[in-house]
Amino acid sequence: MHGPAKIILLLLILLTATACSTSQNSDQAFTNTSIEQSVMAKWSRSCALCHVDGVAYAPLVGDTAEWQRRLAKGEQAVLRNVLEGVNSMPPLGYCMACEIDDFRAMIAFMAGDSR
Repeated sequence: MHGPAKIILLLLILLTATACSTSQNSDQAFTNTSIEQSVMAKWSRSCALCHVDGVAYAPLVGDTAEWQRRLAKGEQAVLRNVLEGVNSMPPLGYCMACEIDDFRAMIAFMAGDSR
């Protein structure tokens, strides 16, 4: 399964899994962040473009080893990369409507820890 079909399947799974999520607290670390449907909608229009298929060497959703390597640098360093852009990722990762808490939730989700 490739491209749009893969993204649609992933979104259906995520929407089902996040139907009962609660809102996140901005003082929490990535690993304690909940993800809401509105955030998943933003994710699907931005982060998913590269992180589903690994475009431009973006770390894949659920590749916990690769995400842990990045997260080991600390939350502030990861957020700075998102806000300023890093390597092929543009500033804000194409999500001009995202807030810091949205990015935290998206990172937690991609790292494999979205409660």
